Amino acid sequence: MCWWCRHPGERHATCGACQQPVFNGRFFAAGRCEFCHPQRRLRWTSCAQCQAWYGGKRPTCSGCTGWRYRHPPGTCRECGSVFFVRDEHCRACWVQARILEEADLAEGQARVDPRPYFTHIARTGYQLEISGLKRTTQLLNPRWRYRELQPIPPATAARLPASWEQLRLFDAGRDYRRFRKTDHADLDNPYLAAALGLADRKAELCGWSPELLLLTRRGLIAVLSGHQAGERVRYSELVPLYADRKISVTRVSEVLQEAGLLDDDRPDSFEVWLARRTQDLAPEIGEDVRRWLRAVHRGGPRRRPRSRSSSWGFMSAAHSTLLDWSGRYSHLREVTGADVKTALDAHQGCRRKELHISLRSLFMHLRREKVIFQNPTTGIKAGAHPRPLILPLPQECYTDAVTAATTPEQQVLLVLTVVHAARRPAIKALTVDDLDLPSRAITIGGHTRPLDELTHQVLHGYLLHRHRRWPHTPNRHLLITRVTAHGHGPVSDYWCHLQFAGRRASLEQMRIDRQLEEALAGGGDPRRLAAIFGISEFTAVRYASAARAIMDGTLESPPPPTKTRG
Repeated sequence: MCWWCRHPGERHATCGACQQPVFNGRFFAAGRCEFCHPQRRLRWTSCAQCQAWYGGKRPTCSGCTGWRYRHPPGTCRECGSVFFVRDEHCRACWVQARILEEADLAEGQARVDPRPYFTHIARTGYQLEISGLKRTTQLLNPRWRYRELQPIPPATAARLPASWEQLRLFDAGRDYRRFRKTDHADLDNPYLAAALGLADRKAELCGWSPELLLLTRRGLIAVLSGHQAGERVRYSELVPLYADRKISVTRVSEVLQEAGLLDDDRPDSFEVWLARRTQDLAPEIGEDVRRWLRAVHRGGPRRRPRSRSSSWGFMSAAHSTLLDWSGRYSHLREVTGADVKTALDAHQGCRRKELHISLRSLFMHLRREKVIFQNPTTGIKAGAHPRPLILPLPQECYTDAVTAATTPEQQVLLVLTVVHAARRPAIKALTVDDLDLPSRAITIGGHTRPLDELTHQVLHGYLLHRHRRWPHTPNRHLLITRVTAHGHGPVSDYWCHLQFAGRRASLEQMRIDRQLEEALAGGGDPRRLAAIFGISEFTAVRYASAARAIMDGTLESPPPPTKTRG
């Protein structure tokens, strides 16, 4: 069965009536495409609101359907119909007012506001029309095509920096949802022309689809029509465009950022999280904690920046202890070594180790910045905690994972984890250049290993799926999504977690079990494990010791699996 057109025969079938191949997702029924099958033909009827003749299955045409999502319900002042109205008039009255306005424009009169024509509707009546005919005529006739679809000369596709910035008299946000192309579009604006040229070049480089490029150009026209030198567009003013007109705010902001016209006023998510987590602490303790976590996240003169998850882990481990100290002290200078020992004695195992690492990092930073006189964690050790036992997983966990892997992306994640024991960061960083399918080799984390038949088939099928869905993507990463396909970054950790969330075993558990299985097959030889998976000597010895304990019968039978969050 073809994955795209769902035909039970060959991969791309041909309609039995019109003999045309189907490549655009038109579903087949009884060997015919939807245009030739009698049950799938469009039903031509009259719109229940504007009385326009249209083909479809809904009671209203596409114009009235979109009208109801943009305007509130009410009663029309002119015709009395109860529908969604704009300025107390329904869409049928607005369409008729536009027709009367265009008739006067044809006689040479100047363009005026269509609202005065509402009073003539009762005398002239309503002119019936075919829905979508005007747009179809404009697209087919080159003389009436949309001007924004015309290619922009390369000379105007340059950044137009301004030597000064126009300050606002008072802070009043713009509402771009009220933009009307026929009334407000200014296609001769040099900033708009430059932004459209940048959008065309970015679409060609990043492999944007024609629909995405069209929506991006519409957003640029709505934002930059009438733009003056020195003005900047706020990101918060672009957000309503997505809900109102389904315009890609992300792509529009990328073009504006490249043109130097964007004012990114979004709050820093890290600062928002930091303020929320430290709001219950004492004022001076909270300020010291915020400076510490900012140094961890952003680095310093002699400190490398760390990932955001490191800050989350530090704060999660030390939050309860800092709350306790905030109730007794007003500053961290008052904390003594006895307080640190008391806080550590209240935890065991991994929690004790994580708290010790967090407090040591906090007080070392404060001592380096000369905020405290003495480090209270000096000479205090958390002690070594026993590592959990490595036990094999039952077969039901793998059966559940294979059943859940229904998409090509899930199959790639599963086979790289179960067969090659690849970690999640290594899978995310994998690029198409790391694959050598003719030679049956793959490079994971700088370690080249051969490809088995199962992995070769799964990767070959996924690459075909990737090429069919995103043929012009510039992203070189192996795993991409609809979000990362138009950029250059890898998939997120949250996306990887969702692929097998709620299953009987997580990907990390299956990776550990794969290395343990190889250690059992090799008789507990750590050198063999290090050569196969490219792991360190310490990790290889740990798996080899667990394998020898299982073979000697020292360990008991594995416990029943429990559900994890992955």
